[in-house]
Amino acid sequence: MRLTDMNTKPSATKINKVMESRFGNKIDYNKLNFGKAYGLANALTESLDKIKNSHGIHKAETNPKYMHLLMVREGIHKWMVENKQQLIQESEMGRSQAILAAKDMVDSVQDMLEDVSEMANEQMPALLDTIRDQIGMTEAENFKASVGGILETLQASISSSREQMDMAARALAGEQTDQPMDMGPEADMAPPVEAGAVDVEVGDEFDATEPAAGDDAVGREKRD
Repeated sequence: MRLTDMNTKPSATKINKVMESRFGNKIDYNKLNFGKAYGLANALTESLDKIKNSHGIHKAETNPKYMHLLMVREGIHKWMVENKQQLIQESEMGRSQAILAAKDMVDSVQDMLEDVSEMANEQMPALLDTIRDQIGMTEAENFKASVGGILETLQASISSSREQMDMAARALAGEQTDQPMDMGPEADMAPPVEAGAVDVEVGDEFDATEPAAGDDAVGREKRD
């Protein structure tokens, strides 16, 4: 059974009905959002590619389990196309989360800068006193010349990197910077999200990894 045997452009609902009649289960679209759907579609593609590469497309298309996974993926794709408005809303939310994550990285680098500054201005003098008292003046001077220079270089490098990261984060958020940076076009879709295991078996004849899905999007209940 091929998807092309159904209609030229079958809807997600139509695919679901055919899948339920052929395989006894269907996709619960109420439990999907675009992040989960995108992750599931990618995982299904990986599993399908693995099967095709291992056994060949002609043999794969004669196996009902392969066709089941193919139909699940097609249904997910159709659902995403039919729900573009939700994609727009989730993309805006994903954009905000990405901006916050970028700013959090800047804060992390700022913490590093403060740690190095503390080493140079507080820990280093106390350590030099200990080295003079316990080891010797010459050793203390040598240590200061060596490690002191390293800390200065590190502090300058982190400070410069922090400024560049801050400008990049501000540009990502649409804020004006002294040196506008070309951040490139935004991705059309949010990256795949981590999800649970899809309830579609792949084993037996084909040794392929089961794809990931969100919140048991594909139900296991058999129809009456």
